[in-house]
Amino acid sequence: MSYSLRIQDLFDKKHFKEAKILAGHGGVLNAIKWVHILESKEIGTFIKGNELVLTTGIQLTQEKTLFEFVEQLISKEAAGLCIEFGEHIQTVPSNVIELANLNNLPIIVFKEIVPFIEITQEIHSMIINQQYEMIKRLENYSQEINKLTLKITHYEHILMRLYKYLNINVAFNIDGQQPSFFPNEKQHMYMKLRDKYEKNNERKHFAKCEVNILEESYGEVCIFTENRTINEFELLVLDRTVTALSQYLLRSLYIEEKQNIYSRVLLESWLNGSFEESVITSFLQEQSFHTLVDCSYFVLIDHIKNSKKEYDLNYYKLYSRNIFENKGFVIFLLEEKQRLIYIIADIYGYDTKKRIVDCIEKIKNFRKNNNYIDLNVTSAVGQIVNDYKLVHQSFETAQDTLLIRQNAHQLSYFYEDLYLHQLILQMQKNKAIMDLAKNYLYPLYEYDAKNNGNLIETLQVYLQCNCLKNETAKKLFIVRQTLYHRLTKIESLIGTDYMLPPKRLAVELMLLATQDHFQFKDLEKLSL
Repeated sequence: MSYSLRIQDLFDKKHFKEAKILAGHGGVLNAIKWVHILESKEIGTFIKGNELVLTTGIQLTQEKTLFEFVEQLISKEAAGLCIEFGEHIQTVPSNVIELANLNNLPIIVFKEIVPFIEITQEIHSMIINQQYEMIKRLENYSQEINKLTLKITHYEHILMRLYKYLNINVAFNIDGQQPSFFPNEKQHMYMKLRDKYEKNNERKHFAKCEVNILEESYGEVCIFTENRTINEFELLVLDRTVTALSQYLLRSLYIEEKQNIYSRVLLESWLNGSFEESVITSFLQEQSFHTLVDCSYFVLIDHIKNSKKEYDLNYYKLYSRNIFENKGFVIFLLEEKQRLIYIIADIYGYDTKKRIVDCIEKIKNFRKNNNYIDLNVTSAVGQIVNDYKLVHQSFETAQDTLLIRQNAHQLSYFYEDLYLHQLILQMQKNKAIMDLAKNYLYPLYEYDAKNNGNLIETLQVYLQCNCLKNETAKKLFIVRQTLYHRLTKIESLIGTDYMLPPKRLAVELMLLATQDHFQFKDLEKLSL
């Protein structure tokens, strides 16, 4: 049922029994949304579209004026024009008839006086009754489709119900996948009508509605037909169906996320490098993307700091997965205490780092704007590897990157961008090197601790400024005389040879390695 009054439906009514269509026969299926009595030659803002206009032509007696009036109706997409022949208009000029025929604007003429008020009341009553019936039927459909989502085991049942209810072709296009069709033999028609929709904005035979999950696009449902024009009721049914489908998919994905523990052992062995190659290969080939064996991989770690608030991370994980998948990645997710570990395959293989940053920033904004605003997360990306068998290397480097970024959130997310910091980290892991550095710098740290001094900071800035005293003093906000005094003190504590090229490099590295690790307890230990 169309739930729209059309021009051709008027001729069953008593006031239209003697009326004739003088022009615009091609527009008899035009929908009427309202009736407007208009006796002005200037339409202005009176007409919004799809109105049936009634007139006696009191200001349209001139041929030119009537022609311009019809032009305005066409530009405003009026449904039709009814003219009462009588004192003001007795005929419609041929050029007006030609214009109406060309643009499918029906011109209906009454050869006798008719009560416009009664016509208006009757048509308005019909429109209102139809709207009421449409809302009632739409509400019944909504209840039916919502109940259906609680019984079914696959989303296809929802789309099949839409197809049978409207008797119209349906396509479901999940982002990054081939469309599914209901019925399954209309792919050619779908491509043809979609092409017209996108290129020529042809909306009569094709309509679509986006499926959103957690504020992100998941796909779209399309309805299409060549046999008739898609009407307002069908668009509303499509919208209600997509709402129910989105809720069903969100619920299904949430349950799937909770049940994903079965692959935990396999993912752990993959990360640790203790896997059997045949097992991982079979696992990847079983996925929907068979190219996973040949693409590059990386590991991303989200470290979540302790919080007083308990969080259900399933929606957060679901949103993160959706974001990455929309950017051409495939995710395998492992949850540990305070850590989410993502093994990520790059399907697209281009602009990888830019796409990763886009995903991380989107997820960060999601935390700010939703229930995870207090969730303190540090993200780190390991080395990007070209072989899935090297994922354990990416995992190891992701953990190193995380150690660095936990103390310096302003640094890059990527292992590849942190050359100097990775070198310092390896130094910090070596006890012998750290003992050497702490012993050498001990006099400076001890002096600063006991005298509230700034010798360590002064030495760092001095070396960063390539030993230019004037620039160093400016950066430290001190006068040159104070700088000279501090440099003299440094030389007295560690010697004058720290500026020699081989030793200067070692001193810079030792300063970087010890600045976050040299605590006062170390001073006490070294002084024994």
